[in-house]
Amino acid sequence: MNELDLTNIQAVIFIVVAIGLLIYLNHLDRQKSARIERESTQITETYSEDLNPDYGRYIQLAAVKPWGY
Repeated sequence: MNELDLTNIQAVIFIVVAIGLLIYLNHLDRQKSARIERESTQITETYSEDLNPDYGRYIQLAAVKPWGY
């Protein structure tokens, strides 16, 4: 396997560039996360009168034991 033959100056420059790239990618990720967070807080759920008010009641009744055990 070939190794990188870098001088000390080249190694320092490589490390600085790699750290800069990681900081830049972290910055982009934070911006994307903040944008998604802003968009998710803008979305509000509205009550639809088409829904049955007893929707989901079967889940609550599933825990009821008919013989009282």
